[in-house]
Amino acid sequence: MRFKDYFSNDFETGDNHLIQSLRTRYYRARNDEAKQAVKKLIIEENGQIKADLEEHHEIFYQTPQYTATITITNTRMSEAAIDIKVTTYRLIPRGLGIKIIGRIYKSLDSKLPFKGVGLYKE
Repeated sequence: MRFKDYFSNDFETGDNHLIQSLRTRYYRARNDEAKQAVKKLIIEENGQIKADLEEHHEIFYQTPQYTATITITNTRMSEAAIDIKVTTYRLIPRGLGIKIIGRIYKSLDSKLPFKGVGLYKE
């Protein structure tokens, strides 16, 4: 983790991210299966869904500690890529966003068959 990440409130995953734990994760699941797993995760996190955008395949939810947008993309017939954007509410977050994304991915790994990390780098 870089020094500026220690004070950042916003973290987002991507295929080419410099931090290994913030790379896009791929699962062997259809879009609707992945969406159901994400909704179960939100309930476990004591979150409240604020928006469920079908046309963009995004779910925006809020918890007392943070807000998150989870994007589910079908890359193939039975493969889903899940990206996460987290914004924390702390004045000095001390890298809390990275920990939250790690916790979300760990929970999704137990709910969906894991395929890989950052499979389609540019």
